Amino acid sequence: MDALGALASALRARGLTVNNANGAFEAVEQAFKRRPDVVLAARALDEDSALADAFAAVPDLADTPILFVVDGAEGELGPDDVLRGDVDHIVSRITEASPRGSKPTALQEIRGDLQQVPLVDLLQLLAMNRRSGVVGITTPTGAGELRLSAGEVIDAVYRRLEGEKALYRLLGERDGHFAFSPGEPTSARRLIAPTSRLLMEALRQVDEVQRRRTELAPAGEAFLVTEPSSDDLDLSPIQSHEIFSVGAISGGAGAADDASAATSVPDITAPMPVPASAARGSRGGSMPPPPTLRAAESTALKLEAMRSPTAPPPSLGEPAERAIVAEKLTALLQMPHNLDELLDEIGAPDLLILEVLMELAAAGKIRRISLADLTTPFAPPEHFPVLRSLVTRLSRPGFAPPPHIVIAASARRMSMLSHAVRRIADAIVPAEPPPHAPLPRPLGVIRLGDGVELALLGLPTDESFAPTWALALHGAAAVVRLGDAREDALAAHCEALELLLLDAEAMMGPLDLASPGQITLLVRAALEAAAGV
Repeated sequence: MDALGALASALRARGLTVNNANGAFEAVEQAFKRRPDVVLAARALDEDSALADAFAAVPDLADTPILFVVDGAEGELGPDDVLRGDVDHIVSRITEASPRGSKPTALQEIRGDLQQVPLVDLLQLLAMNRRSGVVGITTPTGAGELRLSAGEVIDAVYRRLEGEKALYRLLGERDGHFAFSPGEPTSARRLIAPTSRLLMEALRQVDEVQRRRTELAPAGEAFLVTEPSSDDLDLSPIQSHEIFSVGAISGGAGAADDASAATSVPDITAPMPVPASAARGSRGGSMPPPPTLRAAESTALKLEAMRSPTAPPPSLGEPAERAIVAEKLTALLQMPHNLDELLDEIGAPDLLILEVLMELAAAGKIRRISLADLTTPFAPPEHFPVLRSLVTRLSRPGFAPPPHIVIAASARRMSMLSHAVRRIADAIVPAEPPPHAPLPRPLGVIRLGDGVELALLGLPTDESFAPTWALALHGAAAVVRLGDAREDALAAHCEALELLLLDAEAMMGPLDLASPGQITLLVRAALEAAAGV
């Protein structure tokens, strides 16, 4: 039986589907269920033709070919005998004996490596042979399936993605394994276009996606909406007639010559707006702002970079669809997201998302954040003993530890501040989501070691909720006011409670709330001021 098991493994490696059975009775039972093309059995199992008689007794199995595996030492081979060690001869005999021997055996089940057989080549092979079945793909980032009927891809899934987006993403994978299982798929058809057209478009989009990913985030950077200095933040996407004219220009022949047919393109030759923190400099050891994208090139140069030397690839999506993608991007980028997160969150084609992202960046609506600014420790390890000593000075009689510092800002900035605290390595943040109303909320607890902790509370300064401020202000070691916080009402509350009120910009200079490193510097400066250092 061990020898038959080894033979079964060798046959599976040749693309055959093999099932094992122990004894004649189990062989008949499995054959009745699975209807095999050929039965392989050790000659010893057919004493007095017991196995052949068992199959002959079942009318549905009477015509099933049976081949007997023998060793070379057993003498002359009979007409139904095959040598155990000659796998090629066994495969040849199986093909001859099988009622379906005229069909290519290798297409019954195919397994392989994506580095050796790209999915495009596999799909073309299956399309030529009009095969139906499911191609299962396993990659380092997840698993997916391509479902085929008569050689046409009718559906695709990859992780949480479906349809064309999943198909294009799978065709771009270069590392992983695949296995084709024959059979008519039962899923509904989500891909209507012919497979040949889908493959041609996929080849174009896969290369374009990779190129644009490299241009946008060569080191895996994240993105964030550009924050103006005032409270009147306009997060609406760029209007379709301003940023989506590329689609109109890249139409058929003559479209570029007809001035009335082309929508106006904004002048983006000026440098991208620089955050106030970069324009005014910094004080008190504040960190430099995260790097921004380079100033956009002129529209003509930008269009030329997107075109191939021979034929310009058309822009994806109608203006309305591109506007929807822009809205979703600006909504998601209230918090930093990398390209993988953006491409997975939005259901539009990857290339369309990247095109719109590049246009938003060129217009100064979003900026890039380096990996170094995404996560940071609260302080260097050698500073923690001093910080612990400062925190112990903040304990107040009648208030339970840990002592807390309140950071007051407008409700609009509070969500960004909360996200920055989450990216401080030494911070423990609350698991529950923050309240939708502008109420005081815990931002996190900074653990400094030896059981010493410092709590951070956020105070949205919406004056209509001023009666709730006492929940955060009572017992605070200090209150730090960001530049957009309402001054008069907050100052009055702090004066009544005899609390130290600090101005963030006065201590640190302009702040970038997207940078957790700058938030740690702000908290440490507030800690020193509250402790009287």
